[in-house]
Amino acid sequence: MRSVLCFAMMRLPVPRTWRKVFVRMGGVRLTGRTYFIASDVQFDSVYPQNIILHDDVHLTAGVRLLTHLLDTHNPDREDIHWVEGHIEIGEHAFIGTDSIITGNVKIGRGAIVGAGSVVTRDVPDYEIWAGNPARFIKQRP
Repeated sequence: MRSVLCFAMMRLPVPRTWRKVFVRMGGVRLTGRTYFIASDVQFDSVYPQNIILHDDVHLTAGVRLLTHLLDTHNPDREDIHWVEGHIEIGEHAFIGTDSIITGNVKIGRGAIVGAGSVVTRDVPDYEIWAGNPARFIKQRP
């Protein structure tokens, strides 16, 4: 049911003010009051409860948040196993268009992730990161 709600939010014309309601019902943990969640933001449908968004997070169009990863250390090559990850995005963080956040990642308070970035490591507070893979660009004032 949760994945259906997240899918509906991505595909149907849902007003921006209602998106956080669908996201919360889909299993994502929201700890604040205000959010900007643009159209076509995709939340992991396997472990949505492992995504935490703090107050005033901005997720722009096309952002993907993935909390399950293929277990490449699994010795059994005949079966596919998933590793469960966690994503936490701090207050006042901004995630640019078409960025992918994956694995066990914490994006700090006031951090900025540039458009099209692939974030696989923690982003400290008030830093700007961009690229594939995302790298430190500069400190915010």
